Order: sequence, then C-alpha cells, then structure tokens
Amino acid sequence: MSEKQGVAGLASQLGGSTNGKHPLWNAMGGALGIVETVLPGLLFVAVFTFTLNPWLAIWISVGASVLFTLYRLIRRQAATQALVGLAGVVLSAVLALMSNRPEDNFVVGMVTNGVYGLVFLLSILVGWPLIGVVVGLVRSEGTKWRQNRHHKRVYMGVTALWVGMFSLRLAIEVPLYLAGNIAGLATAKLILGLPLYVPVLALTWLIVRSLYREKTSNSQK
Repeated sequence: MSEKQGVAGLASQLGGSTNGKHPLWNAMGGALGIVETVLPGLLFVAVFTFTLNPWLAIWISVGASVLFTLYRLIRRQAATQALVGLAGVVLSAVLALMSNRPEDNFVVGMVTNGVYGLVFLLSILVGWPLIGVVVGLVRSEGTKWRQNRHHKRVYMGVTALWVGMFSLRLAIEVPLYLAGNIAGLATAKLILGLPLYVPVLALTWLIVRSLYREKTSNSQK
C-alpha cells in the first residue's frame, strides 16, 4: 500500500462510517491489504535465507504479487493497490535483471522513499504541509485549516513525522545497498515497511482526530 493511500483512507473516515471496523484497519486495506503488502517481502527473505539464490527469491516475490492481483481481479475487488504494488515489484525485478545485480531489486523502493521524503519536506518548507493538504482535499474542506495557526503547526509536525520515517528507511537501506548486502536489504525493507508504517499512520490518525474533536467541541460552545 502507498503512504498517500493510507493517509487519504484515514482522512476519508474522520467522522464517517467505518463499517464497524477501526479506521486504521480500513486504511490498510484490511487483512488482504496487509498480507499482500507483507508476504512478497517475507517470501523473499525466507527463500533467500534457505537457498542463497537472490534470483529465485525475486521471482517468487513477483509471483506472489501477481497472484494477489489476479485474486482481486477475479473477485472484482478494487485492484488499484495490488496493481500499484505489482508494478513496483515487476519494475524492481526488471531493473535487477538488466543490471545483473540482485541488490538493484531494491532501488525502486529507495527512490520511492526518497521522492516521498523530499515532497513531504518541501511541503513543510513552503508552508503547505502535505498531511493537511490531503486531509483538506479528502474531507472537501479545501485550505480552511491554514487559517488556524494551531492546526497548521500540528499538520507541519505530523508531516515532519513522515519525513522522519522516509529518512530512517534511506539511512539504513542505502549503506546496505552500497555494500551489496542483499540479505540485510531484504530484512531492513521488511522491518521498516509495515512495522514502521503502522505506528506512524496510527499516530497521524490520533493527532488529526484530536483536531476534529477540538473543532467539534469549539463549535458546540
């Protein structure tokens, strides 16, 4: 799942129906969304650990992504998340094959984190924190949040939290990539994926929800 989809998913459920499930669970795509995010990477680590064959590990992870995408298409479910994930996995595999360097299988992920981190950082520097922009758009509230200095500062802080997440990933993965440490890269990507993403997403939810509760409380006075 992409970071943007997760934030937008939480924002869309602020004050709305959650079908009896926690908004964080819905934003992550439920059980299927979690499994299709984690399993390809987990398979890569497992296969490479037991076989020491990076190419076999790459193709098995690609196969898992293909199966998830086909499953969603056959069941006529929303396949956007699976298709995006599949495109990333396939592109990563193709890049590794073209360069004949298995560690290049992780380049797309690092570039993605770098781009996301830069965009989030720039949004803070120009005074338009991306978390606030996304929440405003999804909630059809536009840029009203910018009129409240407190809300703007909070959104800048939350956006900085995401910058920290992307930066941490790069700080750990880039040295491993330069060292050609495939096992380390695979493990780091797995640990710094959902286990890191979920707490950041949950904290974002709690902070943004507190702003909406504050807004509701003030409107009732």
